[in-house]
Amino acid sequence: MRPVYLSPSQQTILNQIKRLVYATERQLEYWSGYTQSTVSKALSSLRAERLIQAEKGVLPNVWILTRSGSRALDVPLPSGFRKSSWSVMAHTCHRNQCEILLRESHSDFRFLEKSSLYRLGLNPSHGEHAGMQDGKIVFVLLDDYLMGSDRISTTLSRGHKKNEKYCDLKGAVNWRMVSHRFLVATTNKAQLEKHGRWINRRGLEAELFYLPPLWAF
Repeated sequence: MRPVYLSPSQQTILNQIKRLVYATERQLEYWSGYTQSTVSKALSSLRAERLIQAEKGVLPNVWILTRSGSRALDVPLPSGFRKSSWSVMAHTCHRNQCEILLRESHSDFRFLEKSSLYRLGLNPSHGEHAGMQDGKIVFVLLDDYLMGSDRISTTLSRGHKKNEKYCDLKGAVNWRMVSHRFLVATTNKAQLEKHGRWINRRGLEAELFYLPPLWAF
């Protein structure tokens, strides 16, 4: 087996894909700090080495580690040896985009890893994400799947079943108990209007914003 030598830019891109799990080229440009040309060349080289692959048939492409790449970085593939579903890949990329957008007003914002949330007694469902702002937790409910507006009302008070591997707290925890701010993001303008009416009618303390979708089908 021939040795593989990675340049600093290739190693950086590989590490960012490891962290983001699924990512578009523009997102990798943002997080790596490299130019579009450098990132494009690094992706081509990493694909040639069979460390990463791109989801075919969609633009922008979604980049993910291969089995060889996961072994090299000592991380499991997100779906094991099964093919990842498009809905999971797209949602993760929209989460990445949401993180970048929120950093425009809070430059140190970054979503927390699930393991960090597990330690707090939380067990997030699909669409539930959280990050830190000024030392306090910001809860973000991300809708890129035509979510029912009623979930905005129920998600804050839903009791979480704790992951006993990470947490031994007594009693159930919910988002209302730990979060300082509640944001609802959606990639659909019709959903934006519908969620806005729901929030206003019920007087919910939720901030709503539009996240331009990465793909239009």
